[in-house]
Amino acid sequence: MKAFGFVLIFLSVACTVFSMDLVTELKYQGFDTEKIDFEDEALGRVTLKDNSNEDYSFFIEYIFGDGTDRVDAGQIKIMKNNMDFEVGRNRIGWGSAYNLNPTDIFNDIPVGSAYDPTYVKSGRDSLIVTHYTGDSSIQGVYARKDNSEKDEDYGIKYRTSFSEYELDALYIHKGERNTTWGEEEKDDIIGGDISTSIPGFDYGVWLEAAYYLDKRDLVYIAGIDNYYGEKYRVMFEYLYYGLGEDREEDYNVGRILAGQPAGKSYLMPSLTYEYSEKVSVTGYFYINTGDYSYLLGTTVTYLYTDHIDINLMPFYAGGKTGSEYGVLGEGVGNIGVSFVVRSVF
Repeated sequence: MKAFGFVLIFLSVACTVFSMDLVTELKYQGFDTEKIDFEDEALGRVTLKDNSNEDYSFFIEYIFGDGTDRVDAGQIKIMKNNMDFEVGRNRIGWGSAYNLNPTDIFNDIPVGSAYDPTYVKSGRDSLIVTHYTGDSSIQGVYARKDNSEKDEDYGIKYRTSFSEYELDALYIHKGERNTTWGEEEKDDIIGGDISTSIPGFDYGVWLEAAYYLDKRDLVYIAGIDNYYGEKYRVMFEYLYYGLGEDREEDYNVGRILAGQPAGKSYLMPSLTYEYSEKVSVTGYFYINTGDYSYLLGTTVTYLYTDHIDINLMPFYAGGKTGSEYGVLGEGVGNIGVSFVVRSVF
């Protein structure tokens, strides 16, 4: 915690002297399952921002608590002559799909995190250059080698919009990954992303795809959502994961326990109900259509005050022995729950 003391002094001085915005987030969170009791932890995040200049912006986020002291994200952004230059520990968000982004290999997040409103992905040391021309842009990303697991990655993306459509086309070089379930070989990827709304209806639709040139495998996700009144949002996504396995006996158990897809085909429906301005409930399914195992989850969010929210996220994993979510149930338990109490000021 010594490092945090120096960082807190720096942030306080910068906030006072340079009139920057300072935001503090404190979280108390825990995760427990039927077979494993995980320790609860308390974490804090301090963010210093300066967005007052139209040609320049700056932010840094420092996370601390329970043995964690690090700069989680930070960026200097320069905006000149239709060009943006972003240097630092960036959160790179390619793709439009909700549960999984096949075209985002820079800051990919675990499946299921989409239903945790408090989840924040870590930044990646990188350089981002974007050039804008009318309704289009070209963006290049270089992410350097990550000492913990990722080799260097880089990619280029062309984005344009016309009528009601947003369209991306991209190329990515994905470096090797040293993961808990084994090493993934590097590959080159071509892909794209298209999203629109259906004219005359309140439906949004999207398709995001990535084709691995060496492995000759395709990963894509297609989705549709609709809002009914001000209370309900219904969403449905289908994921084809060509990197997965057709047969249950070929599943990588380590991959399953790490929360990564093991099969090839998934249905992912969800329903969100806003009970009131303070309470919302989301129910969701992950269904492996190959072995018919499933993960059923719920997220309940309660806004206690304008600065404090309480989030309860139980789940149930079901499936026969050897199926994807059957393996998950046998490993960590069929029933589990995570919770987060968060205060932002």
